[in-house]
Amino acid sequence: MRLGDVLLAAVLGVPTLVVALVGPGRLTQTALGHLDWSPYVEEPERRAAPSLRSRVVGYPGSEEAYRYIKEEFERIGLENITAETFPVVVPLDLGAKLKVLDTGELIPLYCLWPNQVKPPSLPSEGVEGPLIYGGKGSFRELDGKEVQGSIVLLDFDCGQNYLNPRTLGAKAVIFYDNGGGTREQAAEKFLKVPVDVPRFWADGEGAGRLLELARKGERVRLRASMRWEEVEAKNVYGFLYGSDEQMPPGERRRQGRWKDQIVVLEAYYDAMSVVPALAPGAENACGITALLHIARVLKEHPPKYTVVFLATSAHFEGLSGVNNFLYRHSRKSDFFRKRIPTEERIDFRLFVGLDLSSGDDRVAAFTMGTFYNPNWGTNNYQKNMMAPYAKKFSKYSEELFPGQERFVDAIAPSKRTWKNFMPVPLALDHEAAAFVGFGAISFVTPDDARERVDTPLDRFEYVDVRALTRQIQTIAGLLLCATKDPDFFVEAKLNLKDRGHSLKGIVYWFNREVHFAVPQDPVPGALVVYQQPGPNSVAGVRTLMVARTGTERGEKGRFFFDILRNTWSNRILAYQSRGGLRQTRDFRQGADVHRALRDKVPAHQCPR
Repeated sequence: MRLGDVLLAAVLGVPTLVVALVGPGRLTQTALGHLDWSPYVEEPERRAAPSLRSRVVGYPGSEEAYRYIKEEFERIGLENITAETFPVVVPLDLGAKLKVLDTGELIPLYCLWPNQVKPPSLPSEGVEGPLIYGGKGSFRELDGKEVQGSIVLLDFDCGQNYLNPRTLGAKAVIFYDNGGGTREQAAEKFLKVPVDVPRFWADGEGAGRLLELARKGERVRLRASMRWEEVEAKNVYGFLYGSDEQMPPGERRRQGRWKDQIVVLEAYYDAMSVVPALAPGAENACGITALLHIARVLKEHPPKYTVVFLATSAHFEGLSGVNNFLYRHSRKSDFFRKRIPTEERIDFRLFVGLDLSSGDDRVAAFTMGTFYNPNWGTNNYQKNMMAPYAKKFSKYSEELFPGQERFVDAIAPSKRTWKNFMPVPLALDHEAAAFVGFGAISFVTPDDARERVDTPLDRFEYVDVRALTRQIQTIAGLLLCATKDPDFFVEAKLNLKDRGHSLKGIVYWFNREVHFAVPQDPVPGALVVYQQPGPNSVAGVRTLMVARTGTERGEKGRFFFDILRNTWSNRILAYQSRGGLRQTRDFRQGADVHRALRDKVPAHQCPR
């Protein structure tokens, strides 16, 4: 049988979606009678599919990826394929460029992710000043340079030292790739507070040219625009129905037809970068690659259980895609469940997320993640509920691939903990399903730091296709076994609670001309946010939850969050402006940090 390994990855500068097709092959030893592909890549062929640019939601590549995946679902033969749209508020880069005043030369730049709600937009006339090179932005490297009024070029791996030149009066900061572009560095380039620090990225040849200009101190003018916009994101899913036969009787089995028990297999298809207009997201594409591949395998070897193949968007916007799916179709809470039309309910037994990368060729099953669990705690109740699935997968792996270390039990590992296999925080889509009461796990690549994720450098050339291929083969084998095993689902008295709540409200402006004592003037188009506990980015997944108030009659000033991502108290903040802040309440946050920052600066260098 032919096995397709589809890798959605944009090669920077090449306007094609790369699709690697693995040639036919055979296992020398057939496992369980239904695996017969080569465990390694043979003679890969290439074919071009639609161009794929930045896959951040709202950018062209996201829509192109959606169309491609929907066409693949149709080509594979899934049934009842459904696309659903939902609004997401994202920062759109409307363009940035640097002009050399003496020559008129133009160099393209790209805006960085906003500091909380403050994008790095500039006034319409731009800013002008000498271009200087500041190295890694330390005060020692800036000493003796005319920083005030300048535009400073910095190494990307400067940490948060980019705040130093701004403190000294620089008008803007431009980063370039000096070989130190990593996920950790990307997370340090935007803040949880709306600090006005215009930050930009210079790519490729443009970066080299800027270095030359900075050494000469050339005067330049910089123009840039980025603004928050509500855009349309799309989830798409299709069914592969199981057998109409009755399940064999068993002491711990539900009676009924095989097909009435459902597994949701999910992967996201969007991408993220601290430079949203440059988000090739090659590592981000590993999960959707596996989903399409496994859909083909299960179509050729039909499962007995029903499998829903779900491709979600807006994963990196606070897991918005999977939350929208759950809000529409799958809730355990009676309050929310009765509000879902019966024909739209999808009552699945197990949610399986695919969150893969190519830094290891093994696959681990997790039931804990760190988006809803920023303190890295272990929910023993949930662990015990999911542990039987890990044991099943371990058994399948041993039978399919004897003597090979392919599967890792990171749910209830012997003498270890799940944290030992997750070197960096990960926001896993199955966390959302568990949060609303469903059994849920994710297949994740263990022991991979995902160093290029959330950077413009996450390109196809760095993907280890062989490692990814091995992971896909492992997962396909495990699911082939699981979807034919009458004892796969375990009937237990353990149940998770649906802890999801929605939030809606209205933003009013205190306009005394409308009412002298009570705010009654609704604000249309305002940004409404709350901050999920934890870091600003969980391996690229943003933790600032953003909505926009309605502008139409009847919805003016109203906002809505489908499922709040935590059960803690949340401070809801509203901002009327699309760009710069006109006024804000002083919450006294960051005062100590600001004082410490000023203490670092020699007195003669402090801006007045």
